[in-house]
Amino acid sequence: MPKRFDTEGTPFLFAPHSEGELDEYFSGDHEKSVSAVARDVIASLSESHDRLSGEVWYNFCYNQRRYKLTLMKFADTIVRADVTIKSIKSRLMKSEMENIELKQRIKELEGKK
Repeated sequence: MPKRFDTEGTPFLFAPHSEGELDEYFSGDHEKSVSAVARDVIASLSESHDRLSGEVWYNFCYNQRRYKLTLMKFADTIVRADVTIKSIKSRLMKSEMENIELKQRIKELEGKK
């Protein structure tokens, strides 16, 4: 009997999940997942040469299921990268605010000398 959801190879974001499971997805470290999915996406490309110009071009190996999974993995990578970028930006902004506060504190202390 076939599985109700054939999720083998499907990125977690697109697989059926229970409530709350995506919290871990969005709060986790995405670096390993992004690099693994990027390797999978690149591995699914085939290299060809144009007959007239000789230029190299890339195409997805066409197999409807594999193509669909590749696009899902690509979308997953983009979402994870976006989440990571926003997390880094948030930490950077927090660090800059702390830096401003420390500079003000130093000026105050120097003024009291």
